[in-house]
Amino acid sequence: MKLELIGSEEDIIQRPLGCDYCIFEKILTKEQRKLKVLDLPIPERHIHRETIEQICGQGYDETCPIKYAAMRSLYDDFTAAQFKAISIFIWDLGKQKQMPIDYEQGMIKWSRDKNSDFEKQESYAKRFRDIWNLGLRKNRQTLTTNFIYEVVIANPFLYNMTVEILKQLKKESEKRDAI
Repeated sequence: MKLELIGSEEDIIQRPLGCDYCIFEKILTKEQRKLKVLDLPIPERHIHRETIEQICGQGYDETCPIKYAAMRSLYDDFTAAQFKAISIFIWDLGKQKQMPIDYEQGMIKWSRDKNSDFEKQESYAKRFRDIWNLGLRKNRQTLTTNFIYEVVIANPFLYNMTVEILKQLKKESEKRDAI
């Protein structure tokens, strides 16, 4: 699809006026947000539209050039979904501590190897990957980013119970696929 946008190839794509926040402004570099990227083909490994709509979270129904630019980045669904989860985590941390948390601080806490909030002492990043993998079916994710985030930050009892349920669901899915 060719978008008709006013501006030079070097102009930076901005979020639509109807959006007060855009995760793609955070995760895409300025180079990845130049108008000229919209003329590039979508790479084989890219963020799928379904994931883009999930992580956008704005419900913006008009044509959004920054979403088309995101599809042309080399991020995959997993990476983009984890960026979204991290941004929710940073928001939650800021509310909890009643102060703004910058992306670097949030990223460190998200990826810390021994997170004391969990009985197994594992990072949120490891939990995210584990839940993501349990939701994969034929290389497609069946879980929403928001659901994965809720499971990742859940207390150990809920997290472990959800992991067991997801394992059983994965087995059920594999049985159906075998037929």
